[in-house]
Amino acid sequence: MASQKSRIRVLSWLMALAGSLLFTLPVAARSWRIADFNDTITIGGDGRTAVHERITVVFSGQFQGIHRTIPIEYPGPRGTNYTLFLNVTGVADESGQKLKYESHTTGDSRDLKIYIPGAEDSTHTVLIDYTLRNAVRFFEDHDEFYWNVTGNDWPVPIDQVTALVSLPDAAAGSLQAQPVTGAYGSSQRAATAEVKGSDVSFATTDPLPMRGGLTLDIFIPKGVLRAPSSLTRALWFLGSNPIVFLPLLTFGVMFVLWWYKGRDPDPRVSIAPMYEPPAGFSPAEAGSLLEDQVHPRDITSTLVDLAVRGYIKIEEKVDQGILFHHKDYIFHL
Repeated sequence: MASQKSRIRVLSWLMALAGSLLFTLPVAARSWRIADFNDTITIGGDGRTAVHERITVVFSGQFQGIHRTIPIEYPGPRGTNYTLFLNVTGVADESGQKLKYESHTTGDSRDLKIYIPGAEDSTHTVLIDYTLRNAVRFFEDHDEFYWNVTGNDWPVPIDQVTALVSLPDAAAGSLQAQPVTGAYGSSQRAATAEVKGSDVSFATTDPLPMRGGLTLDIFIPKGVLRAPSSLTRALWFLGSNPIVFLPLLTFGVMFVLWWYKGRDPDPRVSIAPMYEPPAGFSPAEAGSLLEDQVHPRDITSTLVDLAVRGYIKIEEKVDQGILFHHKDYIFHL
């Protein structure tokens, strides 16, 4: 009897194990991860930035491609927006063959939907090139390059991230750098930063979890880069905050309406007087539109108008007293 119960328990355990395997095997059979994420960033003397990304992706199962989400919207001073003006110049595979991709803005990021042929149980490398006009922030006492290398929207872990930032030769010996890793808002520093002349290299020391990223911050003394002109900064601000055009647009529309419909007639032009209200207007309507308020005479004129048009009949009644008398009126429908 005991032996039979033992066989039943073993059978139940095997069935439970088989059931769990049935649910877990399909999930394990289709997955992907980023084995290596490498950025090569070149900052010109005017602050223009060129980024070359090399992303190595390992696919287990069949996939169509990946999404590369690049943050481009950041908070600016006094509640304004700071938008990075990003231009994608090319997307290719490891052999340099161009890859089909779609680019559109989603929320605070630029989303690149990249199609990868043959993404099934294989490893592929995607090369992405783009430029940035205003990635460097210019302050009164220093300049700063603050850059989220990977973004924080990857739904998979990243085994390793490296980045090399090259600045003009004038920056040699004066740069300071620090990395930040982890999810959005994190203060972890599971990465290294090394300054060699005018180059700064970064490397993670631990794999990044899902939704984790690497952000780098480089302090640049004044005089290394040429600051943009006031006009350029104004154009950048307007491009990042188009809402400021709304009052100007509203003024323009209302000015056109006033010019064609709202202006008073030219006082030098002779105007023929009208002694009756316009057709279809009652005396009360005409009086109210003329003075923007209703007077008792407007009510009286309306009663007379109703009598003239036959809607009511006004009967005058005189109350005779010993010394005085007064008139009253009775209205008949």
